[in-house]
Amino acid sequence: MAWIWMLSVAGAVLLWAVSLGRILSSPTPYSLPPSPRFLPPLGDRRSRNVLLVLAHPDDESMFFTPTILFLKSKGHSIHVLCMSLGNADGLGDTRKEELYDACATLKIPAEQVSVLDHQKLQDGFHEKWDHGLLAELAMEQIQLWDIDTIVTFDSYGVSGHPNHRDVHHGICKLLHENQQGNIEAWELQELT
Repeated sequence: MAWIWMLSVAGAVLLWAVSLGRILSSPTPYSLPPSPRFLPPLGDRRSRNVLLVLAHPDDESMFFTPTILFLKSKGHSIHVLCMSLGNADGLGDTRKEELYDACATLKIPAEQVSVLDHQKLQDGFHEKWDHGLLAELAMEQIQLWDIDTIVTFDSYGVSGHPNHRDVHHGICKLLHENQQGNIEAWELQELT
């Protein structure tokens, strides 16, 4: 009976050694299951037209700058749609200019940046934004710029801000209603 136990232990050790050897000799780290690559190489396809959908000016700098820099380095065209002026403290015009300045620094042309000031999309923790309206406004930009990829917030809104969460849900609504299925979407997830 002891030989069965010894055989089991030897088999487990052998399996562990083989697995460890495969991991250590692999040119790239293992990930089980394989994680999807963020915007994998396009091969012969043209560069993508990416729409970054934000709630407020400064979201691009606080949350999305690494993503923007990565996408730009791969030759993708970035467009920014900011759903509000971020005017909760009465500084909306200043914040709008700061967004344009940040985009210029990130080499996103001003004509590819839209900052909205819709009466139903005002900045604030107690403001509930209509998901249908958000989807409609995003779809206008998608059609205008022939967008094929969207990047926005996760369901928590990264920082928990309700306007960020509403933007996420508005994009989800847009994707659900888009019958063509020709738009790929990515969300920036909060690190837990």
